[in-house]
Amino acid sequence: MLAIVLLFTLASAYLSLVVVTKAEALLFPGNPIRLPVLGQASRVLPGIDLSGDTSSQARINVLIVGIDRRPSDGPTLTRTDTIEIATIDPRTKSASIMGIPRDLIVKIPMLHGGTYEDRVNTPLVVAQTEHYPQGPIGLMEEVIQNNFGIKIDHYVVIDFSGFQKIIDGLGGIDVNVPTEVYDPYYSASELPGDYNPQHFYPGVQHMNGATALAYSRIRFSSDDLDRIQRQQRVIFATIAKAKSLNVLKNAPTLWANYQSAVQTDISDPQIPGLALLASQVQSRLQAVSLGPYTQPYTTAQGADVLLGNWDAIHKEVQAVFTDQQAPAQTPTPATNVRVEVENGAGINGLAAHVADYLESKGYARAELSAGNPFDKQPHATSEILTVGSASQQTAYLLANWLGIAPANVRKATASETTQLGAGSAPIVVILGTDQDFSKLAPTGTPSSGG
Repeated sequence: MLAIVLLFTLASAYLSLVVVTKAEALLFPGNPIRLPVLGQASRVLPGIDLSGDTSSQARINVLIVGIDRRPSDGPTLTRTDTIEIATIDPRTKSASIMGIPRDLIVKIPMLHGGTYEDRVNTPLVVAQTEHYPQGPIGLMEEVIQNNFGIKIDHYVVIDFSGFQKIIDGLGGIDVNVPTEVYDPYYSASELPGDYNPQHFYPGVQHMNGATALAYSRIRFSSDDLDRIQRQQRVIFATIAKAKSLNVLKNAPTLWANYQSAVQTDISDPQIPGLALLASQVQSRLQAVSLGPYTQPYTTAQGADVLLGNWDAIHKEVQAVFTDQQAPAQTPTPATNVRVEVENGAGINGLAAHVADYLESKGYARAELSAGNPFDKQPHATSEILTVGSASQQTAYLLANWLGIAPANVRKATASETTQLGAGSAPIVVILGTDQDFSKLAPTGTPSSGG
């Protein structure tokens, strides 16, 4: 899961090492980038040519796999716990991370032709036990391309030990926990009776590697979609911590942790090119999840899985992984639930402006209202709260339109539900100071209030 952090932060540490050791351009053949180094003339580093050669400006897609491997498993690629795909666009200097629910049913190639259906987290193990010629990662990349239409350029695999090592190497992280998370039966080893109860309270929590792993993995009273949200909170908290470090000072330690913590086909000479991109896209990084486009299903054998709405999934992939504008996904009347847009940023008329924008995207005007925060407090973080049985899919759609991170879509706590009152809208959009919503350009006529 946190391998994306390595691409966007620890790669920068290696770039510093390259500069410090004055590595020669001859060591980095192929697909160069040109950049000034400490006032010197342009030098060549591998990755991307920023001089305008569009042939080397292609989007880069990286498959990131977190595996449930413990020391006793050795080098074997075991159960896939997390699946993310990072896409980096060198031309627009932007990047996205897309989370794929591990229980999503996909079509998997059979060894001697044809396909069968199973969870998307199974190909690594299947490829090993059935001896697929393309190997575990090759089969996973084939599954991703066949089902989602995404061509994978590189892969990164990280296990639990590597995950903890990265977090501890950064000195821990501070994660904003929006709702209480509790698991009395959490076990790092999953051995019978080996329980280590975990309890996370709302608020900013400092986590070391072990606690961050627990927060990311907990399944008790939770589902796959909630786990993706927690994992993405940890990703952004790690990026924030890495950005706050003196990279040059910590480069040797961070790079040592990187080398020993992950398995990847990104070679050492390619890291500096990705590092340059890292410094350019960190402020334009978004996280999305395919969870809203799935629904629970129980198989005839009693297994709990997820079925995908593949039309919606392919539209989302088109929006994230191509330069084309995805068709507007207008909610159906059944999902046009009432939405209260609340101005927690303190900018006059902002809530009404955002309501106008949502209407211009196709949301029913009669279901939109604007006002001040229910708690009468300023908000530094933009969030979307769902109350009762409100549609999570609609909430994620609104988040996508507004650019609010999926990790900031959550169910209202009991206290918040009480404050909102019995007549509250099922979905509450809280506008915080972390985003400039005034830049949203609605096509409809502005309303008043809020």
